[in-house]
Amino acid sequence: MAGFIIRLVGYALLLELSSRFAQQLWVQHGLDDIASLQALHDDGIIVLWAAPFVLALFGSGALRTTAIFLGFALAAAALTAPVALAHFAPAG
Repeated sequence: MAGFIIRLVGYALLLELSSRFAQQLWVQHGLDDIASLQALHDDGIIVLWAAPFVLALFGSGALRTTAIFLGFALAAAALTAPVALAHFAPAG
């Protein structure tokens, strides 16, 4: 049980910090003004909020390295998505 709580807190910190930074980038690049991207943003934030529990639940034993990889992959995707969408999204 203690291992689960430690994993949960670790994943929650990693993904919450990346979520906060991604939200700042989202606003900084003006993506909050584009209505067609709002659903994508909302879904991404929900995934980042739910992922720590799922990763902590299945992130022990043989799946530990996979869960760590997925946690960092989600954090990287959250951080790079606003920058990439700012380049490819339609203006206004």
